[in-house]
Amino acid sequence: MSVKQGFLTKEGGSIKTWKKRYFVMKNGALIYSKKADTANLGFIDLQKAGNISATEYKDKRYCFSVETPKRTFFLVAPSDEERYSWITALVDERDRLQEKGKYAPKPNQPAVKAKPANKIGPEDFDLLQVIGEGSFGKVFQVRKKDSQKIYAMKVLNKKTILERNEVDHTKTEKDLLQRLVHPFLVNLYFSFQSADKIYFVMDFVNGGELYSHLQREKKFPEPRVRFYCAEIVLGLEYLHSSGVLYRDLKPENLLLRDDGHICMTDFGISKQNITDDTRTTTFCGTPEYLAPEVLQGQPYGKAVDWWAFGTLMYEMLTGLPPFYSKDVQQMYQKILQNPLNIPSTISPEARSLLTQLLEKEMSKRLADPKLIKAHPWFKPIDWKLLLEKEITPPYIPPVKSKEDMGMIADEFKRQTVKLSNDAGISEKDNAQFGNFTFIAPSALQH
Repeated sequence: MSVKQGFLTKEGGSIKTWKKRYFVMKNGALIYSKKADTANLGFIDLQKAGNISATEYKDKRYCFSVETPKRTFFLVAPSDEERYSWITALVDERDRLQEKGKYAPKPNQPAVKAKPANKIGPEDFDLLQVIGEGSFGKVFQVRKKDSQKIYAMKVLNKKTILERNEVDHTKTEKDLLQRLVHPFLVNLYFSFQSADKIYFVMDFVNGGELYSHLQREKKFPEPRVRFYCAEIVLGLEYLHSSGVLYRDLKPENLLLRDDGHICMTDFGISKQNITDDTRTTTFCGTPEYLAPEVLQGQPYGKAVDWWAFGTLMYEMLTGLPPFYSKDVQQMYQKILQNPLNIPSTISPEARSLLTQLLEKEMSKRLADPKLIKAHPWFKPIDWKLLLEKEITPPYIPPVKSKEDMGMIADEFKRQTVKLSNDAGISEKDNAQFGNFTFIAPSALQH
């Protein structure tokens, strides 16, 4: 969770221009972007920061500086009160990180890396419980031995990844989790590999899959659907602005945090470097949520995520996807040919939005997040407060703490808690995975 966030004006560029940027203090870094919901432009590693103080610089009022081994950042706050609020928060975080990591650089002197910065492995974690399972491996609740912090650890079998030709997708997931920072996306803290496995250590999110809640309750009241949809809109908007096509939006990939907010997960089939004009042709995704253009083998872009979003919205309101059939081929024909049938119990505003999202012709589909947010169905939503998590969710999962296992399915909790003994792979095959080690700046303290 971020300690502080908001707009500051930053000096940057080769000619030292000043630009307004949105800053978020998270994972031991001060991350900046154009807006709260756009791609990250860069970050300041607070563990390597030296002096942080108010300063007079180029006649700028409310200016302060952050020294790092490579350069000094100059930032301007909107008021003197905000300037000292930022300085206090940054200094506290820097001191905390440097005390924990035993790292204290002096201004303008070379940085010294903390010893654990490039060494992490499965032996650093205690396995507590199986909490999920997929075709590539399992997900465990784990405790990091030194910090006692609880995480979710996704363990993937390298041999299975190779057999299914999924190395690129696995590397993409790691790259995306490493660089994406948003309130409604899962956080990655560590990634590493062993001779036979890949490991992702992430947030332990224990409010349950949206899928399991929907299965139990059959459908959700419209205000609750609107809340979830609004948070997903912000998540998708951020992904698209970061050049990422999600391609796997479905209830199974949406978790509820203990406080009731949405957490989007699983970027294994996401596509990077996508612009508004970029098209791809890979056939992938979950059958119920595939857009017509994917089924037809046409080049597709961001509009496929908004089709999946419309499908998800319909499913939460009615209990089933709009063109559902147990026969997958028959379902594909329905997606391509059948008209959209919306129950009369759904409000006119929701019907209007669904009709525009589930438009079979890609060029006519509503796929602009700004227009989607402006749709009458979302009129009750204050988007700024929502992004800041200042709106109380309509449903709070019945968990007692952030570590509570009450919402985890019994089928997983009954499983033996141990890593499988998988067959090793050749040195040549191992080379395909490259360097998988990543440690978030906030994790250096451990």
